[in-house]
Amino acid sequence: MQQRPGRPLGLSLAIITSVMLFSLLPIAQVIIFIALRQRFQNLEFLEGGGAIGGDLQVSDTALLLQVVGGLIFLVIGIFAWRGKPASSRYFLILGVIILTAITIGVTLISLNTPPDIEFGVDSAKSLQDSLLRARLTVTALVALYVVWYVNRGPARAFYRGYYLPEPQSQNG
Repeated sequence: MQQRPGRPLGLSLAIITSVMLFSLLPIAQVIIFIALRQRFQNLEFLEGGGAIGGDLQVSDTALLLQVVGGLIFLVIGIFAWRGKPASSRYFLILGVIILTAITIGVTLISLNTPPDIEFGVDSAKSLQDSLLRARLTVTALVALYVVWYVNRGPARAFYRGYYLPEPQSQNG
């Protein structure tokens, strides 16, 4: 009886990094954003008449989609980690490609949107652009690594559940 192949270290790294990037990070961003929005809405006026606070404008639909996408990818990551069903390999690849395309699209739109002159140009825009470019780079590199490693022989054997037999020698 042939032993089932174990999960290769490279596959573990691919699953963990993709789940962190496409599930945990978006869900954490939504939690932080909601906490900040709640905090800004609860701020009061100063004694001198100045106001502190404001409102962060992002639609609740966008936040909901971000959480739902993160949770769906988390489920895909759990199945990919277990290796069952064997099709979880394809769902992992498909999920990474779709979420990478969405992330790249949203990031490029944000990078190419000019600042609103009505509110003034601040130094935070350059910091935001740098962070967006870093996110773009990390997302592309993680996606390339996941797609590459999940298609390697050891990862395919893990999802298949067995090693392929050795090819017969042509000599002899």
